[in-house]
Amino acid sequence: MADYKQIMALLVQGNSYRQVQARAGCSHRTISKARQVLDDQKLTTLDQVGALSDEDLDRLFSDGRKNVSSEFVPVNIDAVVKARIGRKKPPLKVMWARYLDTPHTGSARFYGYERFCQIVAEHVKANDLTSPLTHEPGRTMQVDWAGTKMQLTDPITRETTKVSVFVASLPYSGMIFAYGSLDEKLPAWCQMHRRAFEYFQGVTQLVIPDNASTASNQISRYEKARDVNQSYEAFLEYYQSAAVPTGSYKPQEKGHVEAGVKIVTNWIIHYLADRRFTTLDELNEAVAEQMDMINERTPFRGEPRSRREWFEEAERPELIGLPDEPWREVQWRKAKVSRDWHVQVDTIKYSVPHQHAGQTLDVRVVGEQVTILAGGAVIASHQRGARRHSYVTDADHAPHGYEDTSLLWTRAYFIRQATKVGPYTVQALTRLLERKKIEAQGYRSCLNILELGKGNNRSLLEQACHDLCVHDARNPISYTAVKHRIAVLRADHAGRPATLAPGPGPSAATGRTVGVRDTSRAHLDGISQFSLEALTNASLTEPTTGEGRA
Repeated sequence: MADYKQIMALLVQGNSYRQVQARAGCSHRTISKARQVLDDQKLTTLDQVGALSDEDLDRLFSDGRKNVSSEFVPVNIDAVVKARIGRKKPPLKVMWARYLDTPHTGSARFYGYERFCQIVAEHVKANDLTSPLTHEPGRTMQVDWAGTKMQLTDPITRETTKVSVFVASLPYSGMIFAYGSLDEKLPAWCQMHRRAFEYFQGVTQLVIPDNASTASNQISRYEKARDVNQSYEAFLEYYQSAAVPTGSYKPQEKGHVEAGVKIVTNWIIHYLADRRFTTLDELNEAVAEQMDMINERTPFRGEPRSRREWFEEAERPELIGLPDEPWREVQWRKAKVSRDWHVQVDTIKYSVPHQHAGQTLDVRVVGEQVTILAGGAVIASHQRGARRHSYVTDADHAPHGYEDTSLLWTRAYFIRQATKVGPYTVQALTRLLERKKIEAQGYRSCLNILELGKGNNRSLLEQACHDLCVHDARNPISYTAVKHRIAVLRADHAGRPATLAPGPGPSAATGRTVGVRDTSRAHLDGISQFSLEALTNASLTEPTTGEGRA
């Protein structure tokens, strides 16, 4: 259908029929019809042409082949607005379809879809029903993971590895940050935030993530309320910021980063889809180039300046400064204090004051620093141990005088338990404890050695300790040494029986005297050599001597 409003606008501007025909793509007859309407209605300016509504154009350019009515079925605008308010709102096309089902009488017509949308928009604008969001510079940063992933390709095997893309955006200036990560776990989540802060050269007052488990935890299985993840909260506190996770199924609360994810998906992920990346650094270099292109592209928001110019002019001065030292990964653990007043973290034992024996404490690992807390208060702090299965002990944590030993291990306890096994076990444990500079560091080894003698194994444990104390006195006593010695003793006891009979004597089966018979190589003559007849008749008589011969 010809755009009569455009044709009339071109005519009132003084364009010729040929020029109008070329620009509007219409016939000479259509232009003549538009000229006639201009003359009849005495329309001479662009404002007069622009004031014509769709109903006016439909009336002025009717071809007479249909009965045109100037009446339209009215739109129940209040019902449309009410239906569009709330979480589950139908689209305008559905509302227009409902409008077409409105019963009517006479020759009244229905509005087209475009006109229907115009009527609704004019009503909303006239009654100020919208509430546009206003963002303050430097206040919030919205974060999310892009749903579409990138990938790395091994140059030899051609195997691919998926790469998640982290997206952060500043709603006021529109600045976007993107970076690839091999996973979406909590350590990577915090590292991506740190990189975003460093890219923006500052920190916002609030960070708005979604309600994923990397950002928040459910307070109760019966409630929808969630609390900020402890490690994530500690990370943001280090940067003097805080997190405000969105509600469940409410992505509109971080709508700016949702739009940013679409931009990153189109202009970074899809744009680089044809390129092959072999390393994560190579991929992130390409992502950074595209990210700079997005942030420096003009125009933006209808103005001849870019996102970066918006950011530099108004938002950067409002950001919180970065700390002198970058954040290091924070790990939280739960650990129970053993009876040797040590807690175990990654195979390494760290001491705590002996009064906390038997309690379950919080352990915070930040870089090379291990901090142990009870009820939120720091009770011990150690440098991270460098050797597996080692001890890190503060002598001040040891009990003085053993006032209350009900929850503790002591030398007397292990010596008393070793006495139940034997004297050489006592000697072995005594040597083990005396070799330790801090006696408590040998308690677990003593416990493990005593565990080897449980059940019917006490005699084995005592024999192993005897061999180590008497025949191997130079080497130190350890759990491993005792365990290996017991294994050797078990192998000796479970050895194959002798191949010779114990000696001549009467057979239990026949009552006859059976001589000595060598069966060491009997298997070479076949299974028949092991029959009852072969075993009982091969040597029935005792070996004769010279005196017995006549």
